[in-house]
Amino acid sequence: MRTETLNSCEHAVVGGRPGAQRPLSTAREAANAASDPARQRAALALSDTAALCSALATSEQKLGAALGLIDELQKQESLLKKNVALLSETVVQVRQFAYHDELTGLPNRRLLLDRFDQAMARATRQHKLVALLFLDLDGFKTINDALGHVAGDSLLKQLAARLSACIRTSDTACRFGGDEFVILLPELESPEDAAAAAGKIRAHLAAPYFIGGTAIEVAISIGMALYPVDGNGYEDLLRQSDVAMYCDKARGLVKPS
Repeated sequence: MRTETLNSCEHAVVGGRPGAQRPLSTAREAANAASDPARQRAALALSDTAALCSALATSEQKLGAALGLIDELQKQESLLKKNVALLSETVVQVRQFAYHDELTGLPNRRLLLDRFDQAMARATRQHKLVALLFLDLDGFKTINDALGHVAGDSLLKQLAARLSACIRTSDTACRFGGDEFVILLPELESPEDAAAAAGKIRAHLAAPYFIGGTAIEVAISIGMALYPVDGNGYEDLLRQSDVAMYCDKARGLVKPS
C-alpha cells in the first residue's frame, strides 16, 4: 500500500512538475532505508566512523601541538641549564677574585683574616699556639728596576708556588701585598715547632730562581709572632711579626767583621 502511495505521489508530482524525478527518487531511497534495519545499521556505522575519524583528527592536532610545546620546553630547559652553568662559573670566579691574589693565586688578606680567626678559636679551645710569619724579599725593587715588571711578576709566582709546596695543608700562605707574604701556622704545640717551620720555609725559598733562563738568588727576611704569647689578636700578631721581620732584615744587612 505504501509503495503504491509513493508511486501515486511520484506520478502526481512528475505530472505536475517536470524535473522533480530525482528528489522523489531520494525520498524513495530514504523510505526504503527506513524500512530496512540493515541499512539503518550501515548508516549508523558510517556516521560513527565519520565521528571517530573527526575525533582522531582532532586528537592528532592536539598531540602535535603538545609535542611541539614539549620540544620548546626542552629547548628552554637546555638554555636554562647553560645559563645556570655560566652563572655558577661566574660565582666561582668572583669568589676566587674576592679571596685570592690575582697574580699568584694565593689567599689574600681577607681570606687570611678569616682563617686566622678560626685558628685562634681552635687554639683557645685546644690550648695550642698559632704563628704568623711575615716574609719579605730583599732587594725586590732592584730586580724590578733591572729586569722589568714581567720578571718581577715571574719571581713572585715562583716564590708563591714554593711556599704552597713547603707548608702543611692546614697552613695558609697569603700574598699580603707587593713582595710581602704572610704564613699562618695553626695548631702548634710549642714555639720550637714554629721556629722549625720558619727554618724549613727559609731553606726552601733560598734556592735560585730562573727568569728567562737566568738564575737569580733572592734573600728572604722572616719575622715571627705567636698567639697568645705575642698578642691577643690578628692585628697584634701582624704588627709583632712585621717588626720581627725588619729585625731579621737588619741582621742580614750586617756584614761579618
